[in-house]
Amino acid sequence: MSSLAWALVAYLIAQSSAAEPVAAPTRAEPASAATTPRPGSRTLAPRAPDVALLRAMAAADPPVEVLRAAATALLLAEPERARSLVTRARHAGWLPEMRLRADRRFARGESVNLGTTSPTALAPVGIDSDNDLRYEARLTWDLSKIVFNPDEIGAQFQALRTADARREIETLVIRLYFERRRLKAESAASDVSDGTAGMKLEVRIAEIEAELDALTGGAFAQLTHARAGRDVAAAGR
Repeated sequence: MSSLAWALVAYLIAQSSAAEPVAAPTRAEPASAATTPRPGSRTLAPRAPDVALLRAMAAADPPVEVLRAAATALLLAEPERARSLVTRARHAGWLPEMRLRADRRFARGESVNLGTTSPTALAPVGIDSDNDLRYEARLTWDLSKIVFNPDEIGAQFQALRTADARREIETLVIRLYFERRRLKAESAASDVSDGTAGMKLEVRIAEIEAELDALTGGAFAQLTHARAGRDVAAAGR
């Protein structure tokens, strides 16, 4: 290769090296507005819940079994009531059909006496009155109902409807009961500076308590007040 060609190659290499940009020193980017807390802003970071406090709050609640029984009794859907319907329909065939009757009869009878020679007899005609009272009692057994009583089908159908109603009311009570407990735990673990969220939790808890009190016929409020009174008395000792 000639010297002219070598000079041209050296010139091109020098030009490409000069064209490369020099890396500027890096600077720390300013924090964005989303990550930089503004003056006077409130953080919503939840606190770590106190397990002992949550357990004490749960122990102060009425037992869910008692609330279920109260709601079922208010609806007249106890299992014993449905079982009693079927049992009575099955045994009804052994009882007879009883009928009582009272019959009273008034009558008058006339007679003619012939051949009377008594001088004191005014007339040979006699008049009698009858006043009869008759009582009647009748017992009738239907032997076919002893083997199978058709009323059992209706009683069984009513028992199934009662069981469905009991299942629905108990499911609703259980769901509201544990939703209230969960919201109370969230309220205890939430940030106290967030007043809006805390107010929403309190309103929802009060709404659930009102629903439970209505479903149980006032048993929820009575049990809650009774347990609170016992706790206060125990603390006073």
